[in-house]
Amino acid sequence: MRFAVACCLALLLALPARAAWPERPVTAIVPFAAGGGTDGVARILAEQLGRALGQPVVIENRGGANGTIGAQAAARARPDGYTIFLTTGTTQAISPALYRSLPYDPQRDFVPVARIGQFPLMLAVHPAVPAADLPAFLALARTQPQSLSFGHWSAVYLAAGKTLMRQIGAEVLDVPYRSSAATMTDLVAGRIGFAIVDLTVGIPLSRNGEVRALAVTGAARSALLPSLPTLQEAGLAGYDFAAWMAAYAPTGTPEEAVQGAGAAIRRVLADPALVARLADLGFETVQGDAAELAAFTAAERAKWKEIVAASNITVE
Repeated sequence: MRFAVACCLALLLALPARAAWPERPVTAIVPFAAGGGTDGVARILAEQLGRALGQPVVIENRGGANGTIGAQAAARARPDGYTIFLTTGTTQAISPALYRSLPYDPQRDFVPVARIGQFPLMLAVHPAVPAADLPAFLALARTQPQSLSFGHWSAVYLAAGKTLMRQIGAEVLDVPYRSSAATMTDLVAGRIGFAIVDLTVGIPLSRNGEVRALAVTGAARSALLPSLPTLQEAGLAGYDFAAWMAAYAPTGTPEEAVQGAGAAIRRVLADPALVARLADLGFETVQGDAAELAAFTAAERAKWKEIVAASNITVE
């Protein structure tokens, strides 16, 4: 008997120890093209996560169709712990409210990992638009809507623009784009009159005089642009838009990987140097675990369902 026990112990000790996750590089799917605000934050985060995890975190941009292409790719990825989805409210809350059908289900196909933060937004116009400030712009939109058009590259910006126009009783042409970079190229060139953009993208362009910043879209003024009023200050009651960002994983991902990725994200976001670096880009970090993200996402889905219905937003 003792001999048998000893043999079993010897065999167990001879087995190689199971390595802790991750054992190899992790892919982070970003459902938007390179060069935009989400991509910029994702790359900074991936660099720091790679150091925290001891394995590279490789960004894979899968842009197009309002984030749907990337979301579908992430949903269909092998749930082995080596794919995470760095996305925004567009794919997880807004598109489900906008589209009758999607090739993925944000509730069924993903599990929450961690909340990351949000991009405050600004209303920016081309310098040739005859509106030096927010009241002048709103007056122009009300009296000469045919002179304006606005660009958008994902659902949050479409909804923000449509809601703005609905609240002031104007209707202007909206022009869809595939990426933030393409939208801003046309705004700077004057091919569209205005856009609602991330501070991450808008601040450098406004400082260079390539666009004119008129307002921020949140409930409070931004510490980065304290002189800019909110749209609520102009009388748009309840107007409060921001683009948030979070991490998810394909359903079926091992709990070890979900918890490990979430803990690493929270640890990285606790670094004051990283928080300051992202703040310089106009991004506000938020630390939230999987349970907090699940509750937040559910609330956002309900909120956007109401917004889309109230604004009568339709997309093809």
